[in-house]
Amino acid sequence: MKISGVNGKVMKGSVVVAEQVSWSMSGFSQPVTSAPTAFGDTGVKVDEIAGRGEGGTIDFNGNYDPSDTTGQQAISTACKAGTHLTDLYLYANTSTFWRVGSGGYIIVTKCDAVTLPRNNFGTISFSAQVSTAAMEQVGTGS
Repeated sequence: MKISGVNGKVMKGSVVVAEQVSWSMSGFSQPVTSAPTAFGDTGVKVDEIAGRGEGGTIDFNGNYDPSDTTGQQAISTACKAGTHLTDLYLYANTSTFWRVGSGGYIIVTKCDAVTLPRNNFGTISFSAQVSTAAMEQVGTGS
């Protein structure tokens, strides 16, 4: 099944963050280290897991709405306070979304990045770091 982002959205808790038009995740990454072969041989090095994986990053952006106090401004407040979020949801469509896994949290690392072009709508963008657990997909609908 292929899906488009036409029904995508970003939610903080049960509130839609106003006017967001795109989101992306870098995805989970597992750190790997190369171990030398035995006795200094020149053979192939063996890759091993080097520790805990990284949950990755999240970026989302859309039209700037300064009146969106429960969405855009709430995320900005969380960013400035360093609040750990567990209620940020990235929707692909009406029944499929991504959330941070159990025990994990999201830290918003960039907020209020506003662009106001002369001949178009203003935009705002946010970035976040996923910590302690990977993002997980919920649902597979359309």
